[in-house]
Amino acid sequence: MKRKLGRHPGSVRDDRSLRKFKQEQLRRESGRKTHEEYAAELTYPGGSRQEKSRVMQPVAVTENGAQEQAETSYRWLGYTALVLSILAWFLYPALLGSTSALLGLFAYMLGERSLGTWSIVIGLIALAGYFILVPLYA
Repeated sequence: MKRKLGRHPGSVRDDRSLRKFKQEQLRRESGRKTHEEYAAELTYPGGSRQEKSRVMQPVAVTENGAQEQAETSYRWLGYTALVLSILAWFLYPALLGSTSALLGLFAYMLGERSLGTWSIVIGLIALAGYFILVPLYA
């Protein structure tokens, strides 16, 4: 007498495997991806800063129709913050010092690291000097 391989009547284990097989077959046929995190929809698609900066750069179209990555430079922001931080030593240190530190932080975050760092340091020194020296003169 031949014994049939496969599902035996009343077997719970075989019912689960059959259900799993049917779900897997349905997933393959429909093209759905069921093994992904739902929170991945809310996160940024790029993982690192390099990918993020590459994605954020605008695309320039040349005359022959080819697309190239355009270089976006925020050097102007760093120089503006540096000029404001130097002016903060002479004029309105509370206003210009805090503004230059904030713009320096933005420049630092956008890639102009050295200009941003210098702007933050000089602006905060001007701001601290203002708050230390004003009570001495009053």
